[in-house]
Amino acid sequence: MPTRRTSVVTALAALLVVVGVLGAALSGPLELQARRIDVPVATFTPPPPPEATEPPEVEDGSQETPEPPAWLPWLVRAVQAVALLAVLTVLVVVGRHLARGWRFDRRDDEDDEPLGDGETGELTESGVAALREGVATATRALEEDVPPGDAVVAAWVAVETAAARTGVERDRAQTASEFAVAVLGATRADPAATRALLDLYLAARFGSHPVTPDDVRRARDLLETVGRGLVLRAGDDAPGDGTAT
Repeated sequence: MPTRRTSVVTALAALLVVVGVLGAALSGPLELQARRIDVPVATFTPPPPPEATEPPEVEDGSQETPEPPAWLPWLVRAVQAVALLAVLTVLVVVGRHLARGWRFDRRDDEDDEPLGDGETGELTESGVAALREGVATATRALEEDVPPGDAVVAAWVAVETAAARTGVERDRAQTASEFAVAVLGATRADPAATRALLDLYLAARFGSHPVTPDDVRRARDLLETVGRGLVLRAGDDAPGDGTAT
């Protein structure tokens, strides 16, 4: 039975082969045709151009401008007043400094008439009186409510001014300080006190160390010593003994 089944299968297979060969022969040669397949292609569409926007309308000047606040004029006036006050303050301060500098730097008082008996080479009694007045003025200058250095400078300048008013002729080569020392040297004033007072002035005017209230007190004592000797010296008397004859 198995042999018979195998024979049947083989016969069927052979029949199929024969039918296939006959079909191929009758249909002609085999041709392969390509099948067309449509592939979609992506296309780029540019965006639409932006719409033109109209510029904003500019308001013409015919429209009314808003009024400033009521407090603005008062603020402007207040600022102007403060600025004017500041300018006046600066002018006053500068004027005081200039006046003080002129007073301290002044060597001769051209507006004052000499109290002596004309410019001579000798000191007279009227010239000694001018020196006493100058020492009194210098002492008052030390009492002023000013910085110690300014007080000392003002005191010595008062002595220089008094010496210029004695009527004694001043040599052109002499400074105001040298002339004051020479005039005081014509009296019985202590020359050491005169020189010490001048040193205090030079330290206050040109020194690098500040002048203290102790220096002011020392200047006052020196002026008192000088004032006690403000009398004419006799020709043969030694200067500076501090006593009057």
